[in-house]
Amino acid sequence: MFSRFFKTSQPFHYLMGILTLAVGSLALLWLDKGVWEWGFLIAILGLPMVLLLAQFIVIKNELTGQNSYMLYAATMLLLAALPMVVEARIILVLLLLLLSLRRLLSLKSGSQQIRKIFDATFWACLAALIEPLSVSFLIVVFVGVFLFARNKWNHWVTPFLAIVCVAVLAFTIDLFSGTSTVKQLMQPSNYYHLYLWEQDFSSIWLAWLFCASAVIGTLIYVVKLVDVQQRVRPRFSVLVFFGICASLLVIFEQVNYTLVLAPVLAIFLVRSLESLSHKVMREALFLLPFLLLLLSILLG
Repeated sequence: MFSRFFKTSQPFHYLMGILTLAVGSLALLWLDKGVWEWGFLIAILGLPMVLLLAQFIVIKNELTGQNSYMLYAATMLLLAALPMVVEARIILVLLLLLLSLRRLLSLKSGSQQIRKIFDATFWACLAALIEPLSVSFLIVVFVGVFLFARNKWNHWVTPFLAIVCVAVLAFTIDLFSGTSTVKQLMQPSNYYHLYLWEQDFSSIWLAWLFCASAVIGTLIYVVKLVDVQQRVRPRFSVLVFFGICASLLVIFEQVNYTLVLAPVLAIFLVRSLESLSHKVMREALFLLPFLLLLLSILLG
């Protein structure tokens, strides 16, 4: 069946995912805008990097099996969510947040924990400089500290030191370049509310579907319908909180963050796919990301 092609992990699968994201994002953006914009390069270059980083996180932390389902699911969901993205800079934000997530999950090894906590906070703060609402993901940093490194007081202080370092760095850059990055962070307009239920459903139905899937995935994880080994459960807990933060931002703030939610949904979808033994159900779940992309194109 269709899923058999991705049952193994081969270099060809990586190449196919990269090319599909690059060409697909260009086609979707061009259809949406009607003219070429240099901002398209952020998607063409950034989304393949997001895919490779997400796949690296999955492999390094044993979040799925040794297959290419994650490459396929993440590619389809990222492209499906792309029409929801109002600002291209959210792609850069997603890349920075994944770098933060990578360092958090690496805390499991028990080595260089202070450095990893600092790095995770640093990347999240850089994301907040680009998109101020991303500061919410600092919650995920503290969740990671609690799950992996809560026994020493300096582990809890480290995130605040990283925040101060980024603030000083941003202030220094503003001082010498004449920009106003820090000042803009204080502007109330950066934190405006755009509630999902107050928008036209025909244009944001996919965002609702992503959020509903995130809720279902969280419930499946909590009630243990999909088996997650004890040794990797803390890593999935961090992913759950990452998904919760993204979902809340989509519902209460900006639909942009639908894209941030896509990689986490892909991981949980693949995990569910791997746990199914019924062939028809497996194929149906496997085709779901492609169907979402198809609907996004047709109804977008």
